[in-house]
Amino acid sequence: MHEWDIQLQKSRRKQIYELYRKYMFDKIDDELNWHGKEREPGFREIMWHCLPLLDGDEHAITRANRIIEAVPLQVCHFTPMTSLQILLKYKDRLTKKAVEKLEGYVKNSLPGAASDKIHFTMYNDNFASMNTFTLLAAGEMFGDEEAFKTGMQKLNQLKEVLMRCGTIMEYGSPTYTPISTHALAEIVNYIEDHEAKNLARQCEERMWAEIATHYHAPTAHLAGPYSRAYMVDSVGHPHNLTALLYLVFGEKIFINPVTNMFPPHKQQVIHCGLETLMWPNLAWLCSGDCHCPDYLADILLNKAFPYNVITTSECLPSPEYIYEDCKIEYPAYSGPNTTYMTEDFAIGTAYSQFHDGAASESFYTVYRKKVPASHLEDIGVVFSRYIINEKIPGVENVYNGRVHGVESFRDEGRKFGLQYKDCAMVVYKPKHFEANNISSMKLSIIMPCHFNTIEEIWLGTDKLSSLEGESIKPCTIFVKDGPVYMAFKPLELTNHGRRATVKVEKVKNFIMISFYNYEGPAKSFDPKDIILTSAGFIAHIKSSSEFKDINRFVSFVEDSTLKDKITSQMGAYTRWVRYTRKDLDLHFAYSPISEGIMIATINGCPRPKSIFEATGLDSRVLPFLQENLLRS
Repeated sequence: MHEWDIQLQKSRRKQIYELYRKYMFDKIDDELNWHGKEREPGFREIMWHCLPLLDGDEHAITRANRIIEAVPLQVCHFTPMTSLQILLKYKDRLTKKAVEKLEGYVKNSLPGAASDKIHFTMYNDNFASMNTFTLLAAGEMFGDEEAFKTGMQKLNQLKEVLMRCGTIMEYGSPTYTPISTHALAEIVNYIEDHEAKNLARQCEERMWAEIATHYHAPTAHLAGPYSRAYMVDSVGHPHNLTALLYLVFGEKIFINPVTNMFPPHKQQVIHCGLETLMWPNLAWLCSGDCHCPDYLADILLNKAFPYNVITTSECLPSPEYIYEDCKIEYPAYSGPNTTYMTEDFAIGTAYSQFHDGAASESFYTVYRKKVPASHLEDIGVVFSRYIINEKIPGVENVYNGRVHGVESFRDEGRKFGLQYKDCAMVVYKPKHFEANNISSMKLSIIMPCHFNTIEEIWLGTDKLSSLEGESIKPCTIFVKDGPVYMAFKPLELTNHGRRATVKVEKVKNFIMISFYNYEGPAKSFDPKDIILTSAGFIAHIKSSSEFKDINRFVSFVEDSTLKDKITSQMGAYTRWVRYTRKDLDLHFAYSPISEGIMIATINGCPRPKSIFEATGLDSRVLPFLQENLLRS
């Protein structure tokens, strides 16, 4: 019997639900009073809370019914699906009052679910997934042919996306990828119509293709890049995907909710609260059986290294989310996301950022700090942020005069990536929205240290005894941590005035390697000058076993040429970046103002733009790609 067998999934669901009831049963009483230590959960989480209760004993079932009967109904993209799941799974355990309330709520939600605003090329693709389930399930349950027809239209929208792209728009998200996967799996589980069931199964298979090819088993992490990431995802701590993977694959996933969520490590990052959100959310994601094909399960658990993945995604144009009054619109794009893995690490780079880029991990590395890794503490990650005015990750920060919570750390730059194997070029420019009051502008490479620190950091040729230091001149930063060497070479750093160009410092639970464009008294900048400010880095990630010592790695990295300049022609601007070494040539040119990309070549050839390319996988076996090939 395979780990992903349905019966084993059911057994693990029972296990998760028992743990959930142990920690959460008494948090909401029969009168809907809240007795938790955290803030009171919302309508969505209260309904998720009822799933493990309805799977329990008579006392738990009675409480779930009273909660459903008492909870005030609200408009929500998640809860119509949850209400249908409760009806489909536990109708025989519900009171007549609870059934009537849920059925009425679902029926009233159908016009919103059917709206053209909910579709599979939107910012929240998970909304489209859940609402497609709602329309199909409600259509069959209530004999609503129009709802079912609209659900099929949305499901075929998804098919069209997956014919032209390797992934959905909301790709590689430890938070949202499992939500879309769960919604599609539940269509397979509960929809009787053969065409709908078959199409949903194919779409679910494509979601598993993305997860399987990007999962790095030696670190028990999803490799980057990520379209959308909260701080819990950025620092590499357990979140939604961990729960879904444990449901399907059990203890093969060594970072999992049983080990790491009931209870969590005291230093672990918690997204919006355990009681308030994370426990109810993982209970919901474990509520339905998944259908990962054997060949993809084998890739997920047993892929041979080195392993390379290239998947094309697309993105809508986007305004700047925080600065609503700004008339700027970032352009749409379609391009490849690249991931490269060895046993020791996985490095991923995105062609461009997702929408405004504020919560995207367009560059992301995960690595093991010891061999073999077997615990959360054995894993390290690296990500980047452009930061204006010395904002700090893991705390509240102010953007556009408003306080934003610890759940996210916004990137205040725009970034574009080009990657070949274990080397990435990440081209940055700052956003101009705070131009009237700037005291610092820097690009930071961030290494979380919640459980332990970094072994060695070198500022150029100087080893930092305290892991802190600075340099007046630009220089490469070298890192040794466990079996991994890393190098971060700054691109051209426009100098608007600064004391130091490079700083390495410990800030709360983070090592921050920062390349400065400005540091000084608060002042105003011309927005155009900020947009034309150059920043970025070259990243090399290597296994230490490839080199005799770190000095050989330093020599390897520094035996290279880097050119980065901005030219003007007929009133327009082009930034030209080229990184060359004897075995590699990365060449990138684009407009910092319009963000149009002119050149993106690797070793003189246009970068690969395969729809879906992964080591050892014939992409023609994936649903819709053979059909795409035949049509072309």
